[in-house]
Amino acid sequence: MQEVFPAAADEMAGETEEGALFRYPLCRAERMPRGGDPHVELVREVLRQLLSMVRLLSEGREVEVDGFRFLGPDKAAHPIFGHLSESPPEKRVSGITACTSPQPPQHSGWRHSEQDLGFGYRSLGGHDEGRWRLPGVAVGESGEGKGRATVPGSGGEAGVPPFLRRDNAALYEPRLEFLARGLEAFLRLVQLESGGVPVEPDSFRLRRLSDWADAPVHRAEDIILHAADRCNCRCRFCYHRGSITTLNHARGASDYEWKRLEARVRHYRPSAHRGLYPSFGGPREALAHPRILPLLRSLREKTDAPFRLSTNGCVLKPGFIAELAGLAPLFLDVSLNSTDPARRSFLMGDPEPETAISSLPLLAEAEIPFAVSVVAWPEPSLEEMLEDLERTCSYAAGCGARLVQVNLPGYSRFFSPHPLFDTDEVWSAVVRRVQELRRIVPCPVVVSPALYEENLTRERKNLPEVVGVVPNSPAASWGLRRGDVIRRLNGIKVMNRPQARDLLTLLQESGAEKVNLLVERGGREVELEGDTRRCSYPFDFRTGTHLGVVFMGSGFRLSYLQSLGEVIRRSGARRVLLLTSLLVRPTLEQVLRENPPCLPEGVKLHLSVPENRFFGGNIILGDLLVVQDFIDHLREWTEKKGFKPDLAVIPSSPFHLSGWGRDLTGRVYLDIARETGIRVELLECRTMMD
Repeated sequence: MQEVFPAAADEMAGETEEGALFRYPLCRAERMPRGGDPHVELVREVLRQLLSMVRLLSEGREVEVDGFRFLGPDKAAHPIFGHLSESPPEKRVSGITACTSPQPPQHSGWRHSEQDLGFGYRSLGGHDEGRWRLPGVAVGESGEGKGRATVPGSGGEAGVPPFLRRDNAALYEPRLEFLARGLEAFLRLVQLESGGVPVEPDSFRLRRLSDWADAPVHRAEDIILHAADRCNCRCRFCYHRGSITTLNHARGASDYEWKRLEARVRHYRPSAHRGLYPSFGGPREALAHPRILPLLRSLREKTDAPFRLSTNGCVLKPGFIAELAGLAPLFLDVSLNSTDPARRSFLMGDPEPETAISSLPLLAEAEIPFAVSVVAWPEPSLEEMLEDLERTCSYAAGCGARLVQVNLPGYSRFFSPHPLFDTDEVWSAVVRRVQELRRIVPCPVVVSPALYEENLTRERKNLPEVVGVVPNSPAASWGLRRGDVIRRLNGIKVMNRPQARDLLTLLQESGAEKVNLLVERGGREVELEGDTRRCSYPFDFRTGTHLGVVFMGSGFRLSYLQSLGEVIRRSGARRVLLLTSLLVRPTLEQVLRENPPCLPEGVKLHLSVPENRFFGGNIILGDLLVVQDFIDHLREWTEKKGFKPDLAVIPSSPFHLSGWGRDLTGRVYLDIARETGIRVELLECRTMMD
């Protein structure tokens, strides 16, 4: 027993030292806002932060709390959220205070791996369409002298890297902000001492990282993204250009940065899909990190799961490709954008465009499966872009690409306050050209967001229509063709796209060897059958999906309607407002007509689409709506209709960050109800990137 204690003490000491890698600044007490009773402010701050993380229950039922009173002599009622609407909308952030978050300096050049698709989100491609990330966003301003922190390699206030910023970390781990706000409020009332000498803490560190290693880490890529803090390109369409201040990135010293990456690897538990909470300052080019190969090797020792890596291709030289091949299984998403060296340099600021262009046949030779992505940016002209798009898709397919993803060009108001092009003209022209390319390019070519193409070109939505088949995949061996609509799969009637994808995934993972299909082809039914295990490069079972069948996006799950009915019945509401997005609405209206949810008698269901005002520009993705967009829309809808709905139902996908109900600015969805007075419930659904 006595021998155990020293070991335990050593372990705790090591964890405490390791916790210093995650240190966050505090606002000094004398710089905190004045004017209120500090005792009231302490309780209010703690309760406000607490109620942004938890729902209170009484005998198993949720209860709403909006105020408090002391048990002492002061019997006044003090509101918790009463001042939320006093600040202008662009300054309201729940759970985040920019006074603790000094802004890093501007870069002279904007650098990013292009895989943000020009939309402000990072695509992981067809392997897992339901997942995407946007870096932390703060909308407040930094005051002079606030939030000072000195960390190894940070360079003081001006150089604090995003992974040490409180506002950034709080997006994914709001309990940090709860602790920080509580400490700051306490320090207004008390003076800390050490050995009888007053001390002024200006930051805090985590005591044991193991206490914080319970965040969802779905796959190794979630750790690899933390190495994506630099880039060797300057893409014209990069959302970091003129973007929100927290996307401006400043790196710490390489040794310090590497230690935090090592800590993330140590605390990663692949079987449990858990690890340290993320903290992003804007993912760039992970493969440009000087120690990316040691990082990948360390992760490979912990898991044999495939790595899916996004890259602009600048580092894909023969020696590097050989190193990657030794880390199989892995899959690369190569942001090529053009096979014309001059155009690639123009679009991406790549000083050596031939490296990425010539890397594709080298990847095929090394049997590293890859996809190619192209942002259809209409410069210098729409026609020149479309002609180059055809050449690029043909080249990628000829080099063995598993898939080509063509991303419709998007921009936020932070990128440009004025329209850059006619969105409908450009997007529709790209869709038409892609549809032409599918007839001549041997690998699948998809459009993102896929729902735009479906809404533009398909009267019937959500069909299990095949838009492409991966070469040498099991699906290719069956004789499945572009345009086929899957009607039966191993005797099971297929009703929609999500069902087809789920069944194909089940077949691939089950080890079943045979498959029978009934497809609709050109107005007639055709039966197909074949082997589910027959495949060769570029398809393989470790990195491929759906046995090689490629659909037009992920589709709308009918189970959402069942969940909608349950939410409405549980609420007892009669006038219900269901909020959706511009892209999802046509599909939602169709499935509601054909599969109406079972609702209590007298329930009136209204549909409405909030505008993406926070991001602005030509952003229309529902997953990029923020709390303030919903607040503004509910107020305007109520004023226009002349009544408030009993219940507003909102898809959960805009509030996906680590499962804490936060939007991309850090505000908790509960603020919508607190500011509008309308009950709000989330409808659990996956992100659709549409």
